[in-house]
Amino acid sequence: MSTQLARRLGALSAAVDRACSLFAFLALGIMLLAVLLQIVARYVFDAPPPWTEEIGRYAMLWSGLLGGTMAYYRRADPALVQPRATDSAARVLLRQSVEFVALVVFVAPVLQFTPGFLERHAHRITETLEINSALVVAIVPVSLVVLLVHQAARVAGALESLRAGRSA
Repeated sequence: MSTQLARRLGALSAAVDRACSLFAFLALGIMLLAVLLQIVARYVFDAPPPWTEEIGRYAMLWSGLLGGTMAYYRRADPALVQPRATDSAARVLLRQSVEFVALVVFVAPVLQFTPGFLERHAHRITETLEINSALVVAIVPVSLVVLLVHQAARVAGALESLRAGRSA
């Protein structure tokens, strides 16, 4: 694998993470504002708008799944094996390859059924916001593809480290 490809995958992974961070924080802000409005409207005016609960729920879904990709990128997610700074490049590559295979085994069936999943939701409209339900649930396959991008960048980086170590 070329150094340029490893760098490009790393840059893509970083750019995708920045976009996920932006949208996750935006969704979190929307959720907080919707919940705050609902609380004020319920306890002060005794008339909460029905759409606040729905938009808060959808924003929570988006912020949670995007936040999960952010944790994965930053290695802040729970892990069975903690990497050590003293690990050899070959060991890092092996660990990243096993992680990649495990991720693909988990993600592949979900992505296989994604077109049908989105098709079913495309014919549904949400209760109060009256938006296409596919827009709400599209975050599921999006977040899984983001995880694959991050892991591909990790494997490419590990391969490049191993190659650089052998050529030095």
